[in-house]
Amino acid sequence: MVDWLKVREALLSGKPVLIFDSIEREAETDMVFYAPVIDAPKITYMRKNAGGQICFVSGRLFREALNLPFLQDLFLKHPSIRELATRRPRYGDPPAFNIWLNHVGTKTGISDSDKALTLKSLAEIATLIYKGYLSEAKDKFLKEFYAPGHVPVLTSRGLSNRRGHTELTVALSLITGLTPAIVIAEMLDEGYSLPYEDAKRFATRNNLFFIDGVDIVAEAEKRGYLND
Repeated sequence: MVDWLKVREALLSGKPVLIFDSIEREAETDMVFYAPVIDAPKITYMRKNAGGQICFVSGRLFREALNLPFLQDLFLKHPSIRELATRRPRYGDPPAFNIWLNHVGTKTGISDSDKALTLKSLAEIATLIYKGYLSEAKDKFLKEFYAPGHVPVLTSRGLSNRRGHTELTVALSLITGLTPAIVIAEMLDEGYSLPYEDAKRFATRNNLFFIDGVDIVAEAEKRGYLND
């Protein structure tokens, strides 16, 4: 049984948690940090110990407040690449990518410090949105970022529609009473995703929470968070 309060405390303290999606889906584990407390050393830790693409994740409200399209929808409207956007990954879900950004204060956008600035600033936007300051959030968003950049932004399609790490981490934030503003990176091994048992051993060695996606789905269903 997951102690959601202790998970909340871990995320707020700047510790990552590990989330496994499902053996029936990607069968992958993501390292997850709470974006409002992200900094350059945490990005370095993710790069060295997870290794996958470092992404910013938020919920449906973030997407709707900023009027962000899904990239797949944009590609479907472009005649020369429409065919590419009709295909889906082997696990079948439509992608959750919206936009790739850099903060205007970055140099190249790719360094750990640059990514931390972009991610933490995106968390500030999410905080404004989820507190109801929609106009202020939109103004700040348009002034402080440029696209394309080096940080992909993904937003949840809702667990009722998709059960990827985007949806799982947004549900986790709501379950734990945190703003949906999450930094994720897949944990990799040599050539492939890090196996389930190896990810669990990493969590045990480093005193980190390892959470199975089925537990998040069950709790989200209980609390009515399947469409956020």
